[in-house]
Amino acid sequence: MIDEGQFRSALHDLLLYSPDRRTLAERALGWALRLGGGESAFVIDSDRSILAFKGVDPAEAEQLAARHDFLSAAARRHEPWRQDHILIVPLDLQNGQGAIVLISGRLMPIFGDDELNQLAQYAISITAGLDRVTLTSRIQALEKAKSDFLNIASHELRGPMTIIKGYLTMFEAGSLGELSPKASSVLPLLISKSDEINWMLEQMLEAARLEEGRLELNTKAADVVDVTDKAIDGVKMLLRGHDLNVDEPAEPVEADLDPDRFQMVVRNLLTNAAKYSPAGTGITVRIRRTDGMATVAVIDQGVGIGPQDQANLFTRFGRIQNTQHVQGTGLGLWLSREIARMHKGDLTVESTVGGGSTFILAVPLRQ
Repeated sequence: MIDEGQFRSALHDLLLYSPDRRTLAERALGWALRLGGGESAFVIDSDRSILAFKGVDPAEAEQLAARHDFLSAAARRHEPWRQDHILIVPLDLQNGQGAIVLISGRLMPIFGDDELNQLAQYAISITAGLDRVTLTSRIQALEKAKSDFLNIASHELRGPMTIIKGYLTMFEAGSLGELSPKASSVLPLLISKSDEINWMLEQMLEAARLEEGRLELNTKAADVVDVTDKAIDGVKMLLRGHDLNVDEPAEPVEADLDPDRFQMVVRNLLTNAAKYSPAGTGITVRIRRTDGMATVAVIDQGVGIGPQDQANLFTRFGRIQNTQHVQGTGLGLWLSREIARMHKGDLTVESTVGGGSTFILAVPLRQ
């Protein structure tokens, strides 16, 4: 007699915590044998391969499955049925028909109606579990493909972009000879665009490191004011056309942080402020000490963000719906918040549509 509470608990663990289809199928056979009273069993996958087996040789299982063509019959019948000393339980898998096949011994009783009913219900759960594991595996493969693409693309493009930026700055400095006034006039725009691309590549590379668990902070005592000023200097070219106001204390604001990653977050916030604000509007950077935290607020007078967009703003590849034309990877704010939280801080937003946005980066003050 099977204990119902024990069975439900085992089924719950089997369906939710089996790491792959083969493991799930192997675990499922144990309870199938207990429910049906068989001596041995195996699972036929939708591609007619033997996914799992218990008490039977896999070669013998393959021969038995090929001889009786259980899957063709299962596709027609859908309900468990007896065939001599064999019980076939169809599995209506997403990828096609499968089956659990139970074999009774010569001295064991023939499978009864109760066993058929129990196994029919059991098969529904096992089918859902196998399909869930398949879907999870596909999602993991897609996530890995995205991470691999980010990694490869960022690495492969950084070299050429470094060369392009180098020659552009040499042209600007006059190291490669005198340019015509018309050519000189477009150089600032070209340098600005190359900075944008390099910034996006840096985001892609850091995002790939984060997803692979390779992003580690190199924290040390640092002045938030000084680090923020350096971040501003790094994107001044991208802030052309905006009135930048920096409101910061005269004394240092000490915190334990990774200066390079902290600058990355500030640069990202400033770049976004410039992208989503009309030319000529102001951008304010405000540094404060607040309740044991060092805060850097980036305030713009841009399009603003509605509540529905704020919910998705810090997700990977998240974009504001009404600004899809603005260039970007969709990784910046997600990456920035993750970096802030790695510092035991956070990144938040206060915004209304048409009323601009205030992004606040907060990290603990140094004790």
